[in-house]
Amino acid sequence: MSLLEVIVASSVFLGACSGAAQIGAASAQAITQQRQQSQQLEQIEAQLLAVAPVIQAARTEAPQELVGSDCGAVAAWMQDRLAADLPPAGAGLERQLSLSAAGDAVQLTLAVPGGPQRQRLFSPAAFGLCGNAVEEAGDAPL
Repeated sequence: MSLLEVIVASSVFLGACSGAAQIGAASAQAITQQRQQSQQLEQIEAQLLAVAPVIQAARTEAPQELVGSDCGAVAAWMQDRLAADLPPAGAGLERQLSLSAAGDAVQLTLAVPGGPQRQRLFSPAAFGLCGNAVEEAGDAPL
């Protein structure tokens, strides 16, 4: 084998090794990002799942003058209860509680800056706290 052949073979080998290293690094980075996004989605889902038990626990403590009244007043009360009783949002997770545009439901927005975002509306009527739902549900537990 001549010197020229050795140099060409070495450069081809080094090019292949460099390409393999770049592919490995990109793959490792993609796996890390996927795990991070999966953890962020788990934090968001945990926050969403915590809402119903908080509202149901607070339902027994709801002021009687609110129960069965205007859904807007009950929604404002629900917003205050959720703000006080929901577990803290995880690191890097932003939580915003607001009233819906109609004012008859609570909108929960959970977002990771530069990542996934979820929004849910929670209506007091769905929990039997206002409107016709109270009259129909009576004292039946949810």
